Amino acid sequence: MAKYRLDMRTMKLPRGGLHRAQSGSMLLVVLIALLLMFLGALFTFRGELTDTSLTDAFSQRQKNTQASELALQWIVAQIAQASQNAPGQMLETAASGQPWFLSLSPGTALTQPDPSYWATCIAKPTSTDTCAEVTLNNGAAGLPNGATQNAWTFVEPTGQSDSSACGDTQGLVALYYDIWVHTVDPRTGVAVDTEALYKLCLVQ
Repeated sequence: MAKYRLDMRTMKLPRGGLHRAQSGSMLLVVLIALLLMFLGALFTFRGELTDTSLTDAFSQRQKNTQASELALQWIVAQIAQASQNAPGQMLETAASGQPWFLSLSPGTALTQPDPSYWATCIAKPTSTDTCAEVTLNNGAAGLPNGATQNAWTFVEPTGQSDSSACGDTQGLVALYYDIWVHTVDPRTGVAVDTEALYKLCLVQ
């Protein structure tokens, strides 16, 4: 029977081969780790940008809402002045000709002015599409001096009335009017629309 002898010397790796294999594996691990760190940093940066954008948009809407409240005070002052100039008269008469009063029959009153309405009344008001720009206050009602927001507003009759909403004074009837305010920051284009109900008590 033939005998074979295995020479273990022939199974040795070439000199330096094992060291190079280990170095290559470590380099691959390091590259993968660096790639994962880069992707993690990238997603974190994108998340921060998104959060900042959302925060800025929310902050801008908050500022527009505050400006809308000031605009409401301004238009209420305009209504009060018109009523004082024509005591006992409905706004359809007292505010006739005012750019902020939309004289429409209640059946055709707007339930929600759309963007095209505001675009038209701001650019070129008509008898059926009108609004007034809220002025800077200069110490009175209106937007504060230096405000970055612009605001427009109009008032329209609702046709609704209530004979029991003006207290115990006999003969007084509450007439209701819709107030609409459109506030926008021209720097960002972020806009807010606000609606309020105004009650005018008159002797009927």
